[in-house]
Amino acid sequence: MIGFIDSGVGGLCLMSKCNKLFNEDFVFLCDNKNAPYGNKNVEKLYHITEQNINYLIKHYKITACVIACNTLSYTIGEKLQRKFQIPIILTKMPNEFIKKCKKEILFFGTKNTIKKMQEKYNDYQTLYIKDLPKKIDENLNNLNILEKLLKKYLNDKKYKNVNSIVLCCTHFTCISHIIKKIKTNAVIYDYTDILAKQIASNIQSKASSSFHIVLTDYYYPKYVELKAFYRQLLVDKT
Repeated sequence: MIGFIDSGVGGLCLMSKCNKLFNEDFVFLCDNKNAPYGNKNVEKLYHITEQNINYLIKHYKITACVIACNTLSYTIGEKLQRKFQIPIILTKMPNEFIKKCKKEILFFGTKNTIKKMQEKYNDYQTLYIKDLPKKIDENLNNLNILEKLLKKYLNDKKYKNVNSIVLCCTHFTCISHIIKKIKTNAVIYDYTDILAKQIASNIQSKASSSFHIVLTDYYYPKYVELKAFYRQLLVDKT
């Protein structure tokens, strides 16, 4: 069984891409109790993620864990890899991925992730919209409602010449179609597509698959909504 951890639907998006490529038993731990991750300090993030991984190991016997969150991957990912004996797979974009992008690049992510991207790639533009992952989680049934907010930022004149937008948050996979609608001339780069294929290349597909969703703050209607959203992701072509 493979575990996936995120604060919300971004992890479901990555898990669904893996589920489309190979059969396995999947479990997604949605840490809605501690959402959002993007503005929390590193010590807090490590403490809660360590607990969440241990929970999945104990209760679901996972053999690998995907940190399906760019914030966690960039801030505490390597520390988690040193801590656990099972493989800890991170959503971190390698330099080779960035080099494939066109010159006028915009990194679009959470506060913590953008800070890391600025340290590593200070020649490129960045964008952070406060609480955007949370807004995505809250509007699963009507994501288009976020178009007005996205237009406000993406149509800023300082992003006029942007021709590549790198999604630095797995949540943003859910709104990539809206981003493309606003920035029609930009290429959208989503590393989760490549990561899912990399994971698939190291897995021997089973005859069938199953999925489980675990919430850290259990709220039944939200659980039902997440299950429905995941099933829809599995039938979507993209």
